[in-house]
Amino acid sequence: MSTDLEFNAYAQAAQRARVVAEIARDRFAPPRTMSALGSMAAHLDAAANAFDAVPPGAYEELPTEATEALFRADEIAAANPAGRFPAQLSEYVLVPLVDRELPFPARLDPVDVVRFAQREADLVRSLHRLHYDGDHQWQRTDDWLRQVFTVWQQHARLADEIRTDNARPSVRP
Repeated sequence: MSTDLEFNAYAQAAQRARVVAEIARDRFAPPRTMSALGSMAAHLDAAANAFDAVPPGAYEELPTEATEALFRADEIAAANPAGRFPAQLSEYVLVPLVDRELPFPARLDPVDVVRFAQREADLVRSLHRLHYDGDHQWQRTDDWLRQVFTVWQQHARLADEIRTDNARPSVRP
C-alpha cells in the first residue's frame, strides 16, 4: 500500500480545519464575537475545501487559497479575544503539512501570584501534555483538538480574571 493511501496530509489538514470550525460555531460568546466566530469558521471551511481539492500524491505545498483562509481565521482570532481562541490557531490545522512548534500562551504575570500562578501553570502543563501526546493527536485528532482548544479557552478566561484582578487598586504594587 502506498504512503499516499495510508496518510494524506491534505485530508488530515482539511479534517482539522473542519473540527476547529465546528468548535468555533459551538462556542458561546457575546453577540459581536459570535458573528466573528462564524466568519472565522467560514474561513476554516474554505481552507478545508482548498485542502480537499489537492489531488492525492500531489507535491506537498500549501495551497494559496487555504493559506489565505487560514491567515484570515488567525486575524479574526487575534482581533476577537472574547472568542477565546489562540491567534495562531492555524498552526493546529497545518500540523500534517509543516514542521513547526505548536503555540503556547504568553505568561500572564499575575500580581497575586499565590492566587493565580498554580492555575496558570496547570493550564500550560496541560497544553504541553497535549502537544506532545502524539498518539492522541494522530489517532483521535477530533477529540485532541477539542481538548486543546478547551485548554486555550480556560487560559483566556484566566487571563481575563488576572487582568481584572491586576487592575484592582488593592493589588497594585
